[in-house]
Amino acid sequence: MIQRVVLSEQVKEELLDGIMSGRFKPGDRLVESQIAKGMGISQSPVREALRDLVAMRFVEVEPHKGARVRKMDDREVVEVYPVRASLEELAGQMAVKRAQAHIDDLERAVDKMGRAFRDKDARTMAHWDVQFHRTILEAADNRILLETWNSLMIEARTYLTLSNLMVRRPDIDLTPWHHPIIDAIRSGDPMRCGAEMRKHVEDIGAVMREAVAEGTFDAARTESRISNEVHREARAG
Repeated sequence: MIQRVVLSEQVKEELLDGIMSGRFKPGDRLVESQIAKGMGISQSPVREALRDLVAMRFVEVEPHKGARVRKMDDREVVEVYPVRASLEELAGQMAVKRAQAHIDDLERAVDKMGRAFRDKDARTMAHWDVQFHRTILEAADNRILLETWNSLMIEARTYLTLSNLMVRRPDIDLTPWHHPIIDAIRSGDPMRCGAEMRKHVEDIGAVMREAVAEGTFDAARTESRISNEVHREARAG
């Protein structure tokens, strides 16, 4: 049982990477038998991985058509922020004491974000942005809170957001927006830390709502552009 669960997690991560990188594009079919054959495994862990991806809303299943990569629409991109803000406010309140031991890690993540922004590397910036927030969520030491946060597909949404902003709002560098959170952790004040976490997420949500209202954000178009960029890089390599 343990080995099968671990294997299904590996399959899930492989499929997620394919979706994030554009190897699997919105609308592409994900056929259990083909995936299993390509990975040299049985279909059971693939089935479990696809079930998890459906729950995470990366994949959808249509009757008589099977599993396909889901398209993420603009409304879904915007609606996640108030939910995430509430979760991260609670995490900040619960994590502030334990997170003090990880301040160096948090500062390192912000530094990596800054370098990625200067390089216009949305994928790397998203990775370190998520690492920053995940460090705090893990410091909260609440399994249900972390699982709920993970279910929001934070890394995929962050990658989508940053890819769009780097093209359409290149003047906005989100890196400094993390500094007040680190200062709040240093203060040791749970309420201040929670408030800064909430403000941080709400501020980003406000930018995304404005972009959607202006018509400068299109989730489907951004996903397509990301996919095309990945394929161009692969051909160039």
